[in-house]
Amino acid sequence: MALLRACEVPDERALIWLEAWARLSAARAMNSTAAGGGRLRLVRGAGETGGEVAGFGRVSTLGARSGGERLVPRRLPRPSVDLPPVANGRSPISAPVPFQLPPAPPTVVGRATEIRQLIGATAVDGAVCAIEGAGGVGKSALALHLAHQIAAEYEGGCLYADLHGASAGIAPAEPADVLARFLRALGAPAVPASVEEATALLRTWTAERGVLVVLDNAASAAQVRPLLLSGPGCTTLITSRWALADLDATLRIRLGPLPDDAALALLSGLSGGRRVTAEPAAAALVVRRCGGLPLALRIVGARAAAVADASLAGLAERMNDERRRLDVLEIGDLSVRASLHVGYQAFGAAPQGDRRQAARLFRLAALPDWADTTAYACAVLAEIPVVAAERALDSLVGAHLLEPSGDGRYRFHDIVRLYARECADAAEDTSDREAALGRLTTWLVATTGTAALLLYPQERFPIPIPRYPPGFAGPPLAGAADAWAWFEREHTNLVMIARQQVAAGRTLPEVRDLALVAAKFYDYSGYSAEQQQLGQLAVEAAQRLGDRSGAALALNIVAVSLLRQGRRNEAIPLLERNLAVQRELGDRAREAACLNNLGNALRDEGDLEAAVGHLQAALVIRRELGDRGKESSVLDNLALVFQRQGEYRQAIAHHEAGLAITVEGTDPMREAQALVNFAETLQVSGDHHAAIARASESLEICRRYEHQRGIGLALQVLGDAHAGLGRRSEAYRHWREALVRLDGLDREACARLRAALGGDEPAG
Repeated sequence: MALLRACEVPDERALIWLEAWARLSAARAMNSTAAGGGRLRLVRGAGETGGEVAGFGRVSTLGARSGGERLVPRRLPRPSVDLPPVANGRSPISAPVPFQLPPAPPTVVGRATEIRQLIGATAVDGAVCAIEGAGGVGKSALALHLAHQIAAEYEGGCLYADLHGASAGIAPAEPADVLARFLRALGAPAVPASVEEATALLRTWTAERGVLVVLDNAASAAQVRPLLLSGPGCTTLITSRWALADLDATLRIRLGPLPDDAALALLSGLSGGRRVTAEPAAAALVVRRCGGLPLALRIVGARAAAVADASLAGLAERMNDERRRLDVLEIGDLSVRASLHVGYQAFGAAPQGDRRQAARLFRLAALPDWADTTAYACAVLAEIPVVAAERALDSLVGAHLLEPSGDGRYRFHDIVRLYARECADAAEDTSDREAALGRLTTWLVATTGTAALLLYPQERFPIPIPRYPPGFAGPPLAGAADAWAWFEREHTNLVMIARQQVAAGRTLPEVRDLALVAAKFYDYSGYSAEQQQLGQLAVEAAQRLGDRSGAALALNIVAVSLLRQGRRNEAIPLLERNLAVQRELGDRAREAACLNNLGNALRDEGDLEAAVGHLQAALVIRRELGDRGKESSVLDNLALVFQRQGEYRQAIAHHEAGLAITVEGTDPMREAQALVNFAETLQVSGDHHAAIARASESLEICRRYEHQRGIGLALQVLGDAHAGLGRRSEAYRHWREALVRLDGLDREACARLRAALGGDEPAG
């Protein structure tokens, strides 16, 4: 086109010239073949501008007119040229329509959504669909399954190439080699020497024919770009374990593990449905241990099918052992470990320092027993700057060795974590692994303390809040809202890492301190089961350290968690034992805490006189110590006892006195709790409008901090107050949301809500 325009040939005449050029070029190539013993090569013609041209097919786009209006493409008939036969007597352009697809996988389940998306995307001319995901997640199976479904729509045939982007011991395929194979398959008379010209020729030969190309196991966007088709009716499907972020794609699908029901269906199809039906529990365990990875399920299915009388229970038992699971997931040339190793090797064996740093972080980040992590925590593990940790984590996500879990957090697939730990055992000394976990635990205690001080600035913690290790910083926590959000994200991790360290007998002082600092959050939030676990771990750590005071403090955490779970018959003996220890140790502050907790337990047991006695004793001590914040808490608890006794005037007076002290401080969670307790008393006393006002104040604070248990308790009181005013629809609306919020956080409150909702619910 450039040559024709330079010679002032009008665009509307260009079709004639190009058609003639195609015939002449093809004839020249064939003449050259006959003269050269059957070898095809390109012959430059007079007037060519340096580009080698052979076998022009259909021309679909002719560019723009000088005025900017684009010519409307039209189909051109393929040149019909009588060419001399080559040595075997056949015409070289009588090549069959290529169909290079490998066999379709026998079973594909759980991918209906992805298939619909892909089929929709292929309706676009020149569609490029990228399927990305971890090794073994089923990318190639999905691509081939889809390709076989839609192959009949592509009259020009189907081309396939394994690009070896993640093949053990095999270098990634060169685009030039793949282009040559594709052009030969399409019947092109010759292959240009340069990648650019070969790409242009491939797109020319496929233009308007309608060709499907599957590029499996791609290494990079640069590798696949020369292989992309652009003509009408053409589609390119790409699979890669790398995130090809710099590739322009019509559709990009990040393929994840199969959900449990689909994984079970796949296992049933691979191993025989009768076996899965006969051993449902074992089959379910096998599916969970495979983590939804189709490759793992395929291996397990093959193992099960190979031995007809073998039980799934035996296989499940072997997979339940983390030390043996990757060994089980190997059969023949199928291996989950080998699949993961290819991705890891791209980092571990890389010459670049940042990629080796990512490989080390991959190993170290797998050591802690945590659900997910952040760049700040990983920086501490690997002793690198946070910015470097972020780069390394993003690289691992790009290789699908880590998964993003949102809000700047990352997680391992269970099987990938096992492999990463194997790599850590092989590459890191025992002392280095233990030191990394020790640094992390110390950092967690410091961050927990920082967050606790932001939430409860007036709290007198039983230990000094530790500082961060030199050279490390915590996450940015600007205030109480950030601190509460941090606890909400990390509360499970804190328990899991504490358990790991206690089991190993390491960093026991840090585990004890972690529980003592974090206990108030667990209590406020309603995570009573975790509160109990962390308290028990702290008791064990303190006892192994010979710390009697620390053990007593941790025992109080356990007792409070039991009270929250309604297990008062277990909690009260612990509190009485703890009270005796604190009196023996002479710790007046902790003695008051035990008296306060015992008073609450006895109140809920119905022993109101004893409850008043313990709470008043606690109040005396706290006033002696000048602990205003704790004084307000005791006043609030006394008010609830007076409420149970029907002494509403006295109860309200105590609520008001406690709330007046609370609002002087800066503990929003304590204020919200005092408000909702006050609202409960007002509602029980019959002052429903005042109860709604106080409960609404509490609700506003709790919603601000996304405090789920606090929101639920405030909604419950609001529902009760509206019911007292005869507003049944409003009551049910608040109760329903309260039940959703409190489910799993407050068993007794949920029981009361279900009872309230069990009646005749108003319509709508």
